[in-house]
Amino acid sequence: MRSSPRLARGFTLIELLVVIAIIAVLIALLLPAVQAAREAARRAQCVNNLKQLALAAANYESSSICYPGGSYSGTLFNPPHWASFPENFSCFVRMLPYFEQSPMYNAVNFNLVSADPSNLTIAGVRVASLICPSDPQNETIAMPAQRASSGVYPGWSWNEIYPLPPGSWTQAFTSYAGNAGTFTFGYSNLMSPTVLAQYNGVIYNDSAVRIAAITDGTSNTFIFAEHCKTHMFTLDPAYAVSDNSWNSGRWYDTLFATIYPINVGAGGGSSIASYSYFYPTSAGSMHPGGANFAMCDGSVRFLKNTISSWSFNAGNADSYGDSLPDNTTYVTVPPTTPYVKYGSYLANYGPNGNAVLGVYQQLSTRAGGEVISSDSY
Repeated sequence: MRSSPRLARGFTLIELLVVIAIIAVLIALLLPAVQAAREAARRAQCVNNLKQLALAAANYESSSICYPGGSYSGTLFNPPHWASFPENFSCFVRMLPYFEQSPMYNAVNFNLVSADPSNLTIAGVRVASLICPSDPQNETIAMPAQRASSGVYPGWSWNEIYPLPPGSWTQAFTSYAGNAGTFTFGYSNLMSPTVLAQYNGVIYNDSAVRIAAITDGTSNTFIFAEHCKTHMFTLDPAYAVSDNSWNSGRWYDTLFATIYPINVGAGGGSSIASYSYFYPTSAGSMHPGGANFAMCDGSVRFLKNTISSWSFNAGNADSYGDSLPDNTTYVTVPPTTPYVKYGSYLANYGPNGNAVLGVYQQLSTRAGGEVISSDSY
């Protein structure tokens, strides 16, 4: 008599659910590790980018006897508004030959402003060494040719200020910016030499800083920092389209200042009530807990959001409503007199100002004479 074949025993529903649960737990444990590894790789690439930029700036200084300026203003540009809106080239454009971009440098017409149609060829070129891989919204985009009236200067429109071509053009951006010091503003040609001399960074509008002028020490002075494009979209949506244009010397595109703490409003310095006007010059990154900074000696440091910095309160604000550091005697003046207005800022935040510097601000000054301990940042 033939015996019936033995039936194969399968998994029970409970066993299947247990296996699925174990796999889910393993995935949940592995994903953060994978993400952390990827972020570590992105952060390492960012550090390398900043190191290359710092070395390029050092080579530029050796060749030109000064570091590149943030922009250079003047009256030779057309239309005449360029005399007060210096839309000249960024420090990165001037440094192109020093980080292996000589062909692009040779394509620039330095007799015209950066937004002139003749110079838009380089505007849309995405330079890898100027982009942090952790900055997800730093993508090349198509820019509109026409812009609405600025509303600041009656009778002016952005298209008068920027001589743009018909149609649209492609614009690339940067995740980094040059160190202007404790304060920056682009209309430097409206200021007297006395006021301009109070700028205490390394790269700012109309600057020509030599390495010998960095008496605080090249290892204790910023030259570049992360200037996150993604933050601009998050907290400055009205102007984020053009912010961080890599070829532009505008003060909010390729310069940073330490008037606000690292990652203000995006994980650091959240107590500030209003930061719409000076926010575009703040340093920040998408790396957790802080941002990378390049020093003048070529080293790169990661500074935490918690570094000693100026404190703020909602009651201390300027005529635009922007929060200013505590313990100052800021005097409000009409915005129609920018020379006086920004001279008064410098009276507080420049080298002779009455605002007590935090460690973060001390690292941004080139000749403040501060003594900074290595364990304070």
